Amino acid sequence: MKQMRIALGSNDGENIVPTHMGEAEYFYIYDLFEDGKLDFIEKRENTSPQEEGKHGLAKKRKAAMEIFEGADVIIGRKMSPNFVKIAADTKFQPVIVKIDKISEIFEEITKHFDEIYRLVEQREKGDRAQKIPKFGD
Repeated sequence: MKQMRIALGSNDGENIVPTHMGEAEYFYIYDLFEDGKLDFIEKRENTSPQEEGKHGLAKKRKAAMEIFEGADVIIGRKMSPNFVKIAADTKFQPVIVKIDKISEIFEEITKHFDEIYRLVEQREKGDRAQKIPKFGD
């Protein structure tokens, strides 16, 4: 059965952080299966350095990618300079959602599982398509 490991930022474990993903206190890691089954894997503390007014710093991106290690997909609420750079240069597939509740985010991601999975497979083959899917209202 197909599965993707997904990371998203949250302060409370129930809602995605409403600002840039890198501002979350924690990153929650899940495995999502093609049949919609969802397994919580772990909660990782966001130890990346805080950005003072400017987004997209390489030091923050590098630290965040170390925290995401093992994930296929990273989900954020907002587009950021680092999301664009991650899409262009890394193995992680960024996805933007316009949904707050984590449970509803996974319902939406499950609806688009095949589309996202194809993008992950392309990345594994070295094709760094810069497409960043957006879902929700």
